[in-house]
Amino acid sequence: MSPLSRAVRSSLVLGLLFLALPLVAGAQEVAPVPAAPSARDWLAAHNAEAVRLNRVAMGVLFGWAVLNIGTGVAGHFATEGETRAFFQANAAWNVVNLAIAGFGYHGQATAEPATWDLARSLAEGQKMERLLLFNTGLDVGYVAFGAFLWERGLRKDSERLRGWGKSLLVQGGFLLVFDGVLWFLNSRVNGELSARLVPAPGGVGLMLSWP
Repeated sequence: MSPLSRAVRSSLVLGLLFLALPLVAGAQEVAPVPAAPSARDWLAAHNAEAVRLNRVAMGVLFGWAVLNIGTGVAGHFATEGETRAFFQANAAWNVVNLAIAGFGYHGQATAEPATWDLARSLAEGQKMERLLLFNTGLDVGYVAFGAFLWERGLRKDSERLRGWGKSLLVQGGFLLVFDGVLWFLNSRVNGELSARLVPAPGGVGLMLSWP
């Protein structure tokens, strides 16, 4: 197996391990929760869970970025040709991921979900789902462009284009899985809230059904 193949395989395996961390952590931390005494308390707990989920996800993205920048810089000095181009692109791509993860984590860490009313809770959940769906569409584009660069590199006999193409395939593939899984988890959390909505008295607006 070539160094590039091993690098791609290692990156994908580590990426999947990062994605699994929130699920494993959640499984270990879940404990029986007593019934909430009021609709307001339930809404606050629901919002806190949504924020926690996205905060952990930004931590995962941050870890992925640090991993790829570190291995990318090391690979730049330790390899050459196509493999060097692969590692260079990994490092450059993840500088952007690092910034996104940093800003995203800060936004989630400074949020005050306990103060959100029902309208704000619904709006925040829908905004996150729309953002993740948009990102998923971009991820498909990244993968397609990576395949284009790889194919062009083969036709032009360009080691740089082949390395960049393979990097985009790995990075785009990771983000596609990351955003897809995060969208699913957010939609499941938001679904718990939607399931409790009923028309308000008089048929104007919505309210939480309770208990």
